[in-house]
Amino acid sequence: EAWEFFLQMKRRKCEIDVVTYTTMVHGFGVAGEVERSRKLFDEMVGAGVLPSVATYNALIQVLCKKDNVENAILVFDEMLRKGYLPNVTTYNVLIRGLCHVGKMDRAVEYMDKMKEDECEPNVQTYNLVIRYYCDDGEFEKAFELFEKMGSGHCLPNLDTYNILISAMFVRKKSDDLVVAGKLLIEMIDRGFLPRRFTFNRILNGLLLTGNQEFAREILRLQSGSGR
Repeated sequence: EAWEFFLQMKRRKCEIDVVTYTTMVHGFGVAGEVERSRKLFDEMVGAGVLPSVATYNALIQVLCKKDNVENAILVFDEMLRKGYLPNVTTYNVLIRGLCHVGKMDRAVEYMDKMKEDECEPNVQTYNLVIRYYCDDGEFEKAFELFEKMGSGHCLPNLDTYNILISAMFVRKKSDDLVVAGKLLIEMIDRGFLPRRFTFNRILNGLLLTGNQEFAREILRLQSGSGR
């Protein structure tokens, strides 16, 4: 229906602005129509309508999700050559695409590039890279990023803690469960209220791995929090 409406606008020679083009580029991408999305982007440029950063973001997201992240990087580079300044959404989309295909080192390089471009990574940037590190079993690298968050301008949020706590159950190691308990205490100290499920999961894990004393400490904390 949106495409038919778009064609009607063209037939009636209505002025089609950048917002309309961006919406259609994104819409074709969501539908998996990568070629049509790219073709419409090129048509837009040919019609003399300048893409916005949001338009580039939409196309980059389409290419990352439905095509190839390398093609997304080519569009990103084109965007830079034409003098556009990527925003945090641009970088997050590209970083997610790189993480998704296992190119973690390049994803971190783009995080560093963000800082060079005076576009600081936000909590979503950190969380998505931390999540993919955890999924890959790269727990040390995940915690290195987490430490950077705590010492910088981008503090962890509830999602950050939940990602790391969940990761500590993968290996079922006693030391990992102790780390999960310490993360729980830290998140409470920072003003976050864990779910009852999180408390119970950590309690069970500590008891099963022989950490009874620490489990009692967590239980006292749970009672004090009303969970």
